[in-house]
Amino acid sequence: MELNDLRKALRELRAGRAGMRRRQRVEAAKLLLDATTKLVMQLRTEVHEDNAATNRRNAKRRETEVDPKPPIKPVSVAKPTKPKKPTYNGL
Repeated sequence: MELNDLRKALRELRAGRAGMRRRQRVEAAKLLLDATTKLVMQLRTEVHEDNAATNRRNAKRRETEVDPKPPIKPVSVAKPTKPKKPTYNGL
């Protein structure tokens, strides 16, 4: 459905609202709310899928990108040493 057709139908609904019974107005409101809910859920799903795909692409790029500044020298870890015994100085 095109937006112009939808706008026209909504205008006609608003214009003819005065001649409708209360039950008909409630039913029309339910139909509009149901359609709105379904459209919002569909849009939310599409946005979530788009965000998930973007996040996957970014994570993949981060995994495969080259580090722009490699370390200057390799990092070494000293071996643990035994604790030294205290020296007696005679005092």
